[in-house]
Amino acid sequence: MHNKQKSYAFHTDHYELTMIDALLQSNQIDKKSVFEVFARELPLGRSFGVFAGSNRVLSHLESFYFDDDMLRFISDQEIVSRETQQYLSSFRFTGDITSYHEGETYFPYSPVMTIEAKLGEALLIETLLLSIVNFDSAIATAAARIVLAAGGRFVMEAGSRRIDPDAAVNAARAAYIGGVDVTSNLEAGRIWGIPTTGTASHAFTLAFQTELEAFEAQAKYLGANSIFLVDTYDIESGIRNAVLASNSKLKGIRIDSGDLGIAAKEARVLLDKLGASQAQIMVSGDLDEYKIKDLMHAPIDAFESGHKLVTGSGAASAGFVYKLVAVEDDHSDTAMRTVQKKSKGKVSRGGKKIAMRKIGFDGTAIEESIFTNGISEKSLPSNGYRNLQSQIMRLGQSVDIANLEDSRNHLMKIRAEIPETIQLRVGAQPAIPSVNYPKGNTDG
Repeated sequence: MHNKQKSYAFHTDHYELTMIDALLQSNQIDKKSVFEVFARELPLGRSFGVFAGSNRVLSHLESFYFDDDMLRFISDQEIVSRETQQYLSSFRFTGDITSYHEGETYFPYSPVMTIEAKLGEALLIETLLLSIVNFDSAIATAAARIVLAAGGRFVMEAGSRRIDPDAAVNAARAAYIGGVDVTSNLEAGRIWGIPTTGTASHAFTLAFQTELEAFEAQAKYLGANSIFLVDTYDIESGIRNAVLASNSKLKGIRIDSGDLGIAAKEARVLLDKLGASQAQIMVSGDLDEYKIKDLMHAPIDAFESGHKLVTGSGAASAGFVYKLVAVEDDHSDTAMRTVQKKSKGKVSRGGKKIAMRKIGFDGTAIEESIFTNGISEKSLPSNGYRNLQSQIMRLGQSVDIANLEDSRNHLMKIRAEIPETIQLRVGAQPAIPSVNYPKGNTDG
């Protein structure tokens, strides 16, 4: 079966294998362990983050094995001992994973993923797991902010040409979780069923002798229902040509340059004057949440966001880390030993966590309540709290996985927990504090 699927085992760092080598030779590799994924802070002082990528992690772990070429490379490069090469040759992840729902909001120290597995297994998947959730969560967060700034207006993701092809497909998925309406990426549409659409390019217009010729061809062969790009030459003449070519039945226009606010106002007046009041106005051009918010006064119906969206709108990574919080001592049957970093600036809190969201009577979030140090589930609060974690992998097998629409709808449902007045805030504290129970230990 393995040779039928691409292996992701080499999407990792060199030191993951050398650590495994030392652990194996010192008889530590099969000790029980608990790792947690969390961010110490939110990028740019944002008020919240949107978690995404856990479902992709699961599919990648199912194809996490060391094939013959990988094992040959490891041997030729003398990266690990022969004993460890043998260990890797039969490797598969057999642990448990608990996670926040894709589309869930998170805050500093939210335990978005908990990995319980043999120490060697948990270490080997670290780099792959972090690379996925750091990228996907960064894009989902950027998308959520852009969608919030758009205030209910149509948002299209169109950033495929700005990043690596595979990353573009994954960015489209994360952006859809974040709330965008459609993507331009066909592969994302094929794989996940995300609605796809497109307009037209300047090259298409320039390929014809005149703009009117180009628009007539677009109307004839692509349909009057398409969107006409009107700023190749002059916006006013572009609008007139689009209306003429479509007999005033065009679906809309796209403006990609200049002062978009002023251009949209002038375009609306002209479209109405020419009898095309049904025509919508889309704008594009390095749009992020700040530019979109500044354009909300203009008669714009739709926004196309590309470069800014698929690069995280200023934060290309969510900043998640992967830390050991508990480990078995010498295969004992007693409770696992709690461990934590104590270095200045990177202090963490040991022990497996249970996370809940405290919700006020008005439906807004009050705090991220994080319970640790062996608190029993019977002693956890219930009224006024929302559970945040669920098991998504058991003994290396995926369980109870939400589909993409569920993840998207989850965010739409819970984002109102953050007051609208601070949703797009930056350079400040998170929307809610993360509070540890029992209190007394410092998170840093």
